[in-house]
Amino acid sequence: MRSFERQLITLCGAALLAAAPAPALAIGAEEDAKTLFARGRELRSAGQCEQAVIAFRSALEIYPEGLGALRNIAECEEEMGRYASARRDWWDLRRAALQSNEAKYAGWSEDAELRYRALGNKVGTLTVRLLGAEGQSPVQVVLDGKPLDPRLLGVALERDLGAHTVELFYGGAAPILERVELTPGASRDVTLTVPAPLPARDARAPGPAPAPPSSSSGVRTGGYIALGVGGAGAIATAVALAVRAGALSKVEDGCSPAGGGGYVCPRSLQGDYDRGKTATTLAGVFAGVGLVGIGAGVTLLLLSPSEAASPAPGKPPVAELSLTPSPAGLGSRLLVRF
Repeated sequence: MRSFERQLITLCGAALLAAAPAPALAIGAEEDAKTLFARGRELRSAGQCEQAVIAFRSALEIYPEGLGALRNIAECEEEMGRYASARRDWWDLRRAALQSNEAKYAGWSEDAELRYRALGNKVGTLTVRLLGAEGQSPVQVVLDGKPLDPRLLGVALERDLGAHTVELFYGGAAPILERVELTPGASRDVTLTVPAPLPARDARAPGPAPAPPSSSSGVRTGGYIALGVGGAGAIATAVALAVRAGALSKVEDGCSPAGGGGYVCPRSLQGDYDRGKTATTLAGVFAGVGLVGIGAGVTLLLLSPSEAASPAPGKPPVAELSLTPSPAGLGSRLLVRF
């Protein structure tokens, strides 16, 4: 039994030691709250109610039982014209005073209720309604920069006097914004409508078809294209001839002439000889393309009617240009059908 009693005494002592810091913490919090409360009183006496409210709220957060901070907040907000905020704080003070057993707060609930009712005709009410949200992606209403609980849609909300902003975020590029001004006793309604979603791209009505180009512009365009091809062929011919000339110079210096216009070259010059032969062949091909292109382009430009001329009724003329290989190189044929 004595062993059991010792264990019981030890456990009780440990429990008392563990619980000992709690009153110390409560006393420390109350002292900090008193310091903040005193700072708030100084700011309020100096006419700085905005900063005083911050100090009083900090004191109230640290020590909620100190109802004097809440009363000073309500009085400061009333002095600053924030009647809706003051009414909420007066009502919170009334409820807290009714629940308090402190003798120093006796009669505070009656005072708070009187002030709450006295400010009733100085506040404005704002009702926000939302239309077109059924079946849409999630939307959000923001009142004065803070999200509005969907349960408060359609409810008359007391707000301080002055300007207020209501924003509707629905997934569009920019939110829908409404501004409203509240005056004493005024009741304002703001109705926000969610825009209908845009139809799918393939369901949209087709736009007007672009006007077809005139036959005149088509023939002239073909002429310019043919001239471009001919010019490119001429440039390629010049490049091939330059390569041929360089290779031919090396071959003539280091190779021996053979019958039939050929050369007998050492192995070191065989590559130059082959490059010269290839350049000769390409020069002939490019020259043919250049001549055909230039000739066809000039012909098409000459056959195309002027821009001012009206097209003849019926089927417009069609010009066809074809290139065909032949033993002598490339051949061309121009056909114009009306």
